Amino acid sequence: MSSFKHFYIKIVSKVMAIFLIFSFVTTPIIFAQEGSQELFLVAQKAFEDGFYDVAMRYIDQLLQEYPQTDRRIEANLLLGQCYFFKSQYLKAYDIFQKLLKHAKFKDATLFWLGETYLKGSDYSAAEKQYRELIKIYPKSVYTPQAYYSLGWVYFEQEKFAKSKEVFLNLIKNYPAHQLTEDASFKLGEAEHNLQEYENTIQYFKNYILTYPQSTRHAESYFYIAEAYYYLENYLTAATYYAKTAEFAYDHKLILMAKVSLGWCYLNLERFQLAQKYFDEAYQFSKEKGIFSDDVFLGQANLYARTKEHTKALSAYTQLIKQFPNSRRIYEAYLGQANMYYLLEDYAKAIMAYQGIIDQAPSDPIDQEILEKAYFGVAWAYLKAGDIDAAIDHFEAIGNRTQSQTVQISALTQIGDAYQDADQMEAAIEVYDRILNEYQDSPYTDYVQYRQGVALLKLEKIDAATLSFQSLKANFPDSKYLNDIEYYLAVAYFKKGNWTVAKEHIQFFIADLSSSHEFLAEANYILALSTFNLEEYKSSIQLFQKIIKNFPKQSNMIRNAEMSIAKGHYKLGDVKEGVKRFKILAIKYPQTEIAHEALIWLGDYYLEASNFDNAIAYYQQFLMQFPGSDKRAMIFYELGQAYQVKGEYDQAINAFKNIGSDSNVELYAKAKLAIANIFSKKFDPQAAIEIYQSIVETSPEFRRDAYIKLAEEHKSSEEYVKAIENYTKALESKRGRSEVINAQLQFYIGDMYEFLNQHPKAIEAYLRVPYLYASQKKWVIKAYLRIARIFEDKEKWDEAKKIYDKIIQLQVAESKFASERIDWIKENVKE
Repeated sequence: MSSFKHFYIKIVSKVMAIFLIFSFVTTPIIFAQEGSQELFLVAQKAFEDGFYDVAMRYIDQLLQEYPQTDRRIEANLLLGQCYFFKSQYLKAYDIFQKLLKHAKFKDATLFWLGETYLKGSDYSAAEKQYRELIKIYPKSVYTPQAYYSLGWVYFEQEKFAKSKEVFLNLIKNYPAHQLTEDASFKLGEAEHNLQEYENTIQYFKNYILTYPQSTRHAESYFYIAEAYYYLENYLTAATYYAKTAEFAYDHKLILMAKVSLGWCYLNLERFQLAQKYFDEAYQFSKEKGIFSDDVFLGQANLYARTKEHTKALSAYTQLIKQFPNSRRIYEAYLGQANMYYLLEDYAKAIMAYQGIIDQAPSDPIDQEILEKAYFGVAWAYLKAGDIDAAIDHFEAIGNRTQSQTVQISALTQIGDAYQDADQMEAAIEVYDRILNEYQDSPYTDYVQYRQGVALLKLEKIDAATLSFQSLKANFPDSKYLNDIEYYLAVAYFKKGNWTVAKEHIQFFIADLSSSHEFLAEANYILALSTFNLEEYKSSIQLFQKIIKNFPKQSNMIRNAEMSIAKGHYKLGDVKEGVKRFKILAIKYPQTEIAHEALIWLGDYYLEASNFDNAIAYYQQFLMQFPGSDKRAMIFYELGQAYQVKGEYDQAINAFKNIGSDSNVELYAKAKLAIANIFSKKFDPQAAIEIYQSIVETSPEFRRDAYIKLAEEHKSSEEYVKAIENYTKALESKRGRSEVINAQLQFYIGDMYEFLNQHPKAIEAYLRVPYLYASQKKWVIKAYLRIARIFEDKEKWDEAKKIYDKIIQLQVAESKFASERIDWIKENVKE
């Protein structure tokens, strides 16, 4: 607008000069020497040279000395113009208003009265004067100027469509007029403000071709560049911004072009070029002394995009300090708050966001910035651990806005906040509310997507799968469709359905960009699924690809190397597998990888009966991982290795390292193992005491302890005590014991046989088929024992009955039973 003002005054002066010269030359020469004509002439010349005070004194002199002059109306018209250009608009208005009653020069009066109204921003009154002039005096020299000023009336009121219409009429009706060039330029500006960017480009390109000598080509290039920028054609925009910087003389325009070049390359993600032009703009602004807030804003956004958050924070802070009255100050405040958030300084982020919110009542703030501040402070509170404050702020957004879209957004982010705080049930409740109450909202697909993720985190695999499948069916164009392939893969992976998981993750990877945040994780899921499908050769190739393509994913690479080692072992290449596990144990000491590798090696050598190597790796594990939750298990395996080697003292010491605060099962098993060693190799009485201790302290292993006590008494031929302990074992809960009731009942019968109490033995054995008929193995054993007792007692009929029962069971022993019946029939006389 400042450049227009200069141009506008210049045009008005020219018009007036033409008018006055015309008026002068039509006056008869005979009057040229008269005093009134001379005063008017010098007043006019002084006006043209911009000496308004001098011109006014001449006009006053003229009107005082020659009150009846026929130049009176012209002189007053010129006086009004002097006041106008001296910005004394009220005095100018009074003069022009009085002149309206005169028909002479009324076209000029209407024009200058319109100009005076325009300066006072009384657009309606100005429009009235211009339109009256255009209607009554279509041939007036002021009419083209009236069109031009009328176009400005609409332009100033942002009625760009009407402004465009008036400028077009000016160009059409007065194609050769000197104002047509500027009107053509204003047409392009109107199109730009109407956001008709394709038309903007065309108008300004035509302007450059039509007016090759114009001094406004640089401005035209800038508008063309802006249009391409808003059309997101950043590369072409950059070309025209560069032309602007090359041809412009206005330092501010050059600076804006350089800043805009930075923005173009920032959007093109060519960050080095963006940095170059922002730096050039900063240096240029320093040299010319025209520091610009846009320079700092551009630099700040560049650093934010390249995740240099500290530098971005510094740029935003500089903008705030140096340009406190900038029209973009709240963008800077918001950017500063966002950087505090990303730097995890949540206390400062909360203060910064709240500062924006607190200014809202007294300072008009862009609604979008204000809403972002509300959302920002809510998330900052959440990250700071104050979920209640976070939810309160999200709810405040929904309550203060009239926009249903913002209300839904606030609710959605409440759900996301609960999910971020690991309160999945609350999150799902909010998502359900949105889906029920706002079924047609633009957020529906996102909400259903987030609901599926929350269900997945709750291990509600089937519900999550259903939610994702529903999203695919109901929103075939959703931008989240590819992401749900990833989550469906995760869901099926957790269900152990490796085939379907693999299908989904392959589909997901097929459409991924190389920079996608889930790319590495997706490839890892694919490799694991392939491994779990026992496609070991393919899985090894996939894990090797991960190591090559994602060198910064250190944890994933370690796990990939572990899986490659397992893959070789599973393929039967034991030597290669063992070698790789040894390398992992050395390469990654004090890590989970070494932790697992040492256990694997120990277990491998234990199973291979290479007890020395097994002991070496178990001991290395115990030394490297003194705080591991696997120590109890390793001590147990170590004890077993020593026990098999016959190194009983070391075995007992290993078992004793499994304390009562360890795994309950291992603790009891260790005590049983120690008791067994004592029983067989050292002091049976000590073994009995240990078994008694297990009975009292380890209910899960009480049955096994009673069985061991029974075996100790059996070894000592204390069969009654053995029966007592077998009976107690039978009465105990099974717990972790592998010995079933039928087996114990059989052992009781066995003990009665040792006591030669055959009737009681038979009773005990009969309990097996009567009470545990489904346990055929022990039923048959019991029947065979009973039959043998009957044969020993020569109770042949009872023996045959028992053998018949065995035959009816149709088992392998049925043949033996049939043979015994035949023998009885042949050899026993009735």
